[in-house]
Amino acid sequence: MGNLSQHEIDAMLLGEISSENEEGKVVMEMSALDEGQTKSSGYIQHDVENSDLDESLKEDVSVYFDASEIDALGEVGNICIGTSATIMYKLLGRRVSITTPRVNLYRSENVLAAYKCPFLAISVEFIEGLYGKNLLILKDYDAALITDLLMGGDGDIDPDNVVLNDIHLSAISELMNQMMGSAATAMSDMMGDGVNISPPDVFRMEADENVAKFLDGATPVVKVSFDMEIEGLLKSKLLQIMPIDMAKDLISMLMKTHAHSEPEAPQPEPPAKPTAPVPAASPVSAAKRSASAAPPAKAQPLKAVKPAVFQSFDEPVAQATEEDEKASNFELINDIPLQVTVELGKSKKSLGEVLNLGIGSLVVLDKLAGELVDVIVNGKRIAKGEVVVIDENYGVRITEILNRPSQV
Repeated sequence: MGNLSQHEIDAMLLGEISSENEEGKVVMEMSALDEGQTKSSGYIQHDVENSDLDESLKEDVSVYFDASEIDALGEVGNICIGTSATIMYKLLGRRVSITTPRVNLYRSENVLAAYKCPFLAISVEFIEGLYGKNLLILKDYDAALITDLLMGGDGDIDPDNVVLNDIHLSAISELMNQMMGSAATAMSDMMGDGVNISPPDVFRMEADENVAKFLDGATPVVKVSFDMEIEGLLKSKLLQIMPIDMAKDLISMLMKTHAHSEPEAPQPEPPAKPTAPVPAASPVSAAKRSASAAPPAKAQPLKAVKPAVFQSFDEPVAQATEEDEKASNFELINDIPLQVTVELGKSKKSLGEVLNLGIGSLVVLDKLAGELVDVIVNGKRIAKGEVVVIDENYGVRITEILNRPSQV
């Protein structure tokens, strides 16, 4: 094997394996991480995409979109998905960055063909303001890491043993529901129209799966790829897949909004048409023409003019009593509806415990059996009472009115 340099010895101590080729040179092979994964500065970076194959599978996007339309799609994606990153930051407790949208066109069967890993797909349908289905696609490892953080973990996921059970799918579904809800709100603000979505559906996908069956058979489709980074843990990609018709509707809505927001340029007045010279007329004939052309003047009717009359402030004004004012004020607010809630008790649970709840699970509250319950009106605790049954309905008999209503 020969003498090893200090660099090679250090590499071996870090878990790398050395083997000797035919010429006696040392070839270093990484064994600490699996193929397609690199680790640096605390990040796991999944590079499971065959970029050469991906380039060969792309369709000519210019057939359907010009350069300005491609930029518009990227702008919409940057605003909407960028807003979603804020939601992820609040839920995960780590800074999340989702940037650099890249717009490309693929046949539906080729969208994921360049990847080597299974995926988690989230189907979101726009049902108001914008119509159509689109997919958000995460690598299975990324989804497992995100859901582990959601459930209070540290994001330490074994790449060789990625587990996504029903609890994980439920957690990622709720996360994506909030992310796409914020994206829909951003689109509403940007375009001036109400945009709404249906609850997302979550399912597993293989790398060679045809996405057309999730998009009502659409092909080719637009793929918008975002760089996604979770602080200190992950550098990966988030994919958004949509039909061409939906992409064109997005572009149309955005460009219509920009057209309305830009002030119209003043139109130049058309030049005055030259008039033919009129021969001079004698003063006598001109006077006759004006007399015959002018209509007879009409007499204007005379309008009556009256002096202004003002109320005298010297006259005494009847003062309303305090009781009258209170009664009048109460009459104004008597019909305002108030939400009355009876609170049986409370309990604190972690996200993981809530996700583990199922049929038959017991939730222990902080109130003892027989203890008075709280009566809450519009978020303020105003009274206490005991639970009773009236004609097979629950009710509360008020036993104590609180002198100082407290906020719940």
